[in-house]
Amino acid sequence: MNAEAYAAQLTALLPRGKLWESLATMLPWQRLLLAFGDGLARFHAAVLERTVEADPRTTSELLPEWEATVGLPDHCLPNGGSTEQRREAVVARLVATGGSSVAYFTELADAYGYAITIDYPALHTFRVTTPAETSLVNMTCNGTCNDALQSFGNEQLECLLTRVKPAHTAILFAYGP
Repeated sequence: MNAEAYAAQLTALLPRGKLWESLATMLPWQRLLLAFGDGLARFHAAVLERTVEADPRTTSELLPEWEATVGLPDHCLPNGGSTEQRREAVVARLVATGGSSVAYFTELADAYGYAITIDYPALHTFRVTTPAETSLVNMTCNGTCNDALQSFGNEQLECLLTRVKPAHTAILFAYGP
């Protein structure tokens, strides 16, 4: 609705009588009602916009508040990415059901682009195997004799899976074929 429509509604809501009828024809009174109508129209538009912002799948302006609600960004996902990726991360956190099955951990890793396999080498311990090329870093010999020549690991994957694993279990990460 626009300002004129709200001004017309306000005019229709005025009490009846000669005083109000004479005021309705005066230009200052009409301008006052139009100003009130403009405020109501802007308020109406803001309310409609908030209904879009209330849904994390379509939010833009309130995305930081949604992220804070679900604890993003966190130490596992420090880089938020694009607005669409940030929305997807918020929605994923909101609809996550959790679990402790191999399928749950495999799907979680797959959602972040990691291919993993899981096996159970001991009671309350599971091993996550992922290809080495996802995280192999070669070093140079510019440091001291104690510096590693090669390092491996995937901090994001390890953080994601460690955060959601059952508390009584240990998780081992294996990098390679």
